[in-house]
Amino acid sequence: MAGLLPEFRRFIDYVSLVSRRRGLRRELPGDRFLAEVVRTVDGDTLRVRDEHGVTHPVRMLSIDTPETHFLGASQGYWAEVAAERLSELLPDGAEVEIQTDEQPFDAYGRVLGYVLSRGRLINRQMLEEGLATTYIVAPNLRYARELSEAARRSFAERRGMFGDSSVLLPYEFRWRMRGHSSAKLVGSLSRGEVYDLAERERVPVWDRVFFFDAKDVKAPFFRARPERGAQGG
Repeated sequence: MAGLLPEFRRFIDYVSLVSRRRGLRRELPGDRFLAEVVRTVDGDTLRVRDEHGVTHPVRMLSIDTPETHFLGASQGYWAEVAAERLSELLPDGAEVEIQTDEQPFDAYGRVLGYVLSRGRLINRQMLEEGLATTYIVAPNLRYARELSEAARRSFAERRGMFGDSSVLLPYEFRWRMRGHSSAKLVGSLSRGEVYDLAERERVPVWDRVFFFDAKDVKAPFFRARPERGAQGG
């Protein structure tokens, strides 16, 4: 029983976090708006203040950096490097433009956004430096192809965390900690084929598109025939 207590506490912490964050959703100034950075939280999350003085938590769209603190656990070195780099790119007080996509909020009430600073798409820059992997979730696909290409180049050249074989992909880390995945299906951005999540190794890391709901599988995506012997999970 004692061995189960840490896992139980992590589960309770996660449920509490979700409950608190569901109340944060609020109206945005538009599907793109100017704001100033209040602070960065980790490598893919920040808080901004819009021109009306309203503060918003922002989860950067289509990228994923190693976790600094998830259910009480950290991914260590590369999590800290990514967090530090984002704070350099987006110092407190920096002016940014936030662009939303098909889904302006996540389940926690955070704004889902592409962050632009001085004409640079910071989501892409984190990928180019090998400090993030793609985490493209349908139907939010506005910059999917260029972000996928940036991740492919970093993977091929083993930049940043892609040169460290010990690093677990951030979403895989979260799934392991929670004991389940929020995603149901995974597709290939380049080929359009969509598979059960258990078959994700059929799609290169940089080419993956995740589907939380089967209804989001729309052209040019299509359900592929499962590989013989594939197991659910």
